[in-house]
Amino acid sequence: MTQTPDTKLRGDLFIVTPVLNDWDSFQQLVREIDALPALQGRNVSILAVDDGSIGIEVEDVAALPGCVQDLNVLRLKANQGHQRAIAIGLSYIYEHAAPEQVIVMDSDGEDRPQDIEALLKAHEEAPQKIVVAKRRQRSESFVFKAFYQVYKFMFATLTGRTISFGNFSLVPGNRLSNVIFNTGIWNNYAATLLKSRVPIIVTPTDRGKRFFGASSMSLTSLIVHGISAIAVFSDIAIGRMITLLTLTAGIISIAIFGTAIMRFLGAEYFVPGYATYVILFLINLLAVSLFTGFMMILLLLAGRDRAATVPSDIADKLIDGVVRA
Repeated sequence: MTQTPDTKLRGDLFIVTPVLNDWDSFQQLVREIDALPALQGRNVSILAVDDGSIGIEVEDVAALPGCVQDLNVLRLKANQGHQRAIAIGLSYIYEHAAPEQVIVMDSDGEDRPQDIEALLKAHEEAPQKIVVAKRRQRSESFVFKAFYQVYKFMFATLTGRTISFGNFSLVPGNRLSNVIFNTGIWNNYAATLLKSRVPIIVTPTDRGKRFFGASSMSLTSLIVHGISAIAVFSDIAIGRMITLLTLTAGIISIAIFGTAIMRFLGAEYFVPGYATYVILFLINLLAVSLFTGFMMILLLLAGRDRAATVPSDIADKLIDGVVRA
C-alpha cells in the first residue's frame, strides 16, 4: 500500500466501513464484496476508515478479480469512535468523489455482504430514498436484548420516533449532503438518518457471523450508544421532558392543595402533624420539578446560541492521510 497525493476517489458505488485493528476481517469483507454477482460490472470503491489502528495490512487491489476497482484506507490521527469514523468517511467521499450510491456497513461480518443486493434492489424501486437494513432477529444475550428493548422504548418516548436499524444502509449520492451536514451525525449515524427527513425504506436482513473474534458491543457500549442516539433529538427530548415536569408540577400542586383542604376540614384519618410533613414533602418535589424544568429550558436555549459544527468543517484536521491499495 502506498500513500498517494491523488485525493480523487474513483467509483460510482462507494462502501464505507470503520476499522479498528481488525484488518483480517476487513480483508475478508473486501474479498466477499469483490465476488458478489450482483456487483459485477459495477465500479465499486471501498473506503476503510482507520480509527487509530496500531498497524495496517491490506492486500493489493490489483489481486482482486471482481468488481472492486479502488480500495483506500482513510487514516485518522487518533481514535474518534465508531460513529465519528463513519461521519468523517462520508464527509471525505462527499468532498472527493461523485458517488451514485454510498453504502455504510461494519467490517466484522455481522453486516452480511450478500445483503448489499437487497439494499440495491430497494434503491432501484425508490431511488430518492435512504435504504436501511433491519435485522430480523438478534442473537445477543437475554440481558443485552432486554436493555436494547428499553433503549428503543426510551428513544420512542423521548423523541416520538421509532428506531429499529443500525449502520448498515444505502444513501443515494444526491442525498449524502442531507446526512453529513446534520450535526447529529457526530453522535449517532442511524438517528441522524431519521432526523435528516429524507424518506427511509426498511429492508429486513439476517445477522451475519463475525469473520474473526468476538463482538465488542458490551452493555455499557449499548447504553452510551442509546444516549447518543437520543442526543441527536436533544431539542425534542428536552421539550418532552419539560412537558412531563410541568404535568408533574401540576399534579403535585393539586396534591398539596388537596392535603391542605383535608387537614383543615379535620379529616379523622390524619395523624397530628402528618399533613404538615406531607405538604412539606410535596413542596420540595414541586421545587425540584420547577428548578429542573427551568434548567432544561436554559440548556435548550443555550444550545441554540452555539454555532453548529459539521464533519466537513474539521475532517481535514483529523485525517492523517489516505493510503491506496
